[in-house]
Amino acid sequence: MTAEKPPNLEGLAPIVGLRIREARTDKGLSQKDLVGERFSKSYISSIERGKITPSLKALEYIARRLNVTVGYLLTGVHPGQSNNGGSATVIAASPEEPADQESPARWDLLMYEARILREQHRYDQARHLLSTKIRVRQLGVEQLKQYHFTLAQVNLDLGDYTGALGELDTARDLADKTGDQEMLARIRQFSGMVYMRQGKPVLAIEQLRQALQSVETGSMRGFHYRLAVFSQLGQLQHQLGDDKEAFEMYQRALPLAEDGATPDKLALLYWNLAASYRDAGNLAQARAYATKSLALYETVEDMKMLSELRSGYGLILLEAHRFEEAEEQFLQARQQAAEQNNPVDNTIACMHLADLYLEQNDLDKARRYSDEMEQGLERLDPTLRGHGLSSRASLLAAQGDNEKAISYFEEAVKLIENSQAKELLSRVYFRYARALSAIGNSARAAEMFERAYRQLDGRGSLVADR
Repeated sequence: MTAEKPPNLEGLAPIVGLRIREARTDKGLSQKDLVGERFSKSYISSIERGKITPSLKALEYIARRLNVTVGYLLTGVHPGQSNNGGSATVIAASPEEPADQESPARWDLLMYEARILREQHRYDQARHLLSTKIRVRQLGVEQLKQYHFTLAQVNLDLGDYTGALGELDTARDLADKTGDQEMLARIRQFSGMVYMRQGKPVLAIEQLRQALQSVETGSMRGFHYRLAVFSQLGQLQHQLGDDKEAFEMYQRALPLAEDGATPDKLALLYWNLAASYRDAGNLAQARAYATKSLALYETVEDMKMLSELRSGYGLILLEAHRFEEAEEQFLQARQQAAEQNNPVDNTIACMHLADLYLEQNDLDKARRYSDEMEQGLERLDPTLRGHGLSSRASLLAAQGDNEKAISYFEEAVKLIENSQAKELLSRVYFRYARALSAIGNSARAAEMFERAYRQLDGRGSLVADR
């Protein structure tokens, strides 16, 4: 006999699945903890991903385990929640009756729809929905906080940092007025992410350390929150050269990610660990985590990220002087970038190939890929453009065109000195020093050597630049 399903639930499967997953992870439960012996892990996984519709009995069981109502899983509205955020009793629309077109439940559903669009990387559609379909003046204060926070997330997805920070400021004012400590903690964590993307690590660290306090005091125990805070602090500390703190944060994030993160998030964490081990000179561990990361990205078929990671993995192999393997990774990265019509990743792959062949003293191949790289340099961000210019400068120096090489090195240094890429900057200084030494400018060369080692401060290795 077929289990009974609530009417109209089929179309809500993705939204219901998202609510179940968020409620579960916020309570620190694994999928196995949630279902116990009642259902299989694959069943609850399919529900959370919106692939199947749970039976009514299954939904009731899940709701009890999560200590929420079935009505909340269907509508997003808790019993007693009113449209203005007060305590007036509101009866959520039943599954048999569609919610009023201007009811709190409708606005909740639309906001969840926007979040699903985000997960599908349909960011423009998500912003359009939030900006045109929801009547902001009719939202209660609780919904307003969620609305502005969600819109901040979408703005960040679209690279609109100013818009994201503006929405976060509005959400922060509302959270302050209502004493919502949980929302304030979430805003701090997300503000840290925005500042990271903006290239403002000091502001990002300030926000994320406050967010970490919420974890340490136990006031924020949600899975996604803790994973985000640990991972982002690890990235920042790595960028700023504090490897000890970076590894501590990554090690706290790792068991969380391996227990319940989506494959793309786990792959990103593996990659961040690989990058940290690489900069610390531990190439064996760097290769191990890079291999894990690549394997996961292949399963989620994220071709853009896979191209980026192949280039990064190639660098690890290059530093280990495993030239044939490095060449294979760089060529695959270039091919995938071409298939995706991604000129930025193609330029980066060509830059690494030029460095590889220069290291092997194959100047013809190095020049071929360096010429192709130079055509795309303007598409790169300042740090990567500086890296590309230093690569070109090294080739020019090897060809004996020292005057032009010096000019390229000077421009590269100016670009990279404004970033927090200490490891890269030390390498550029070192390359520049060798070029200066070759033309007999010993005083300037000594200055560049000193700058190179000062940037390292006992970290990392310059093995690839010997």
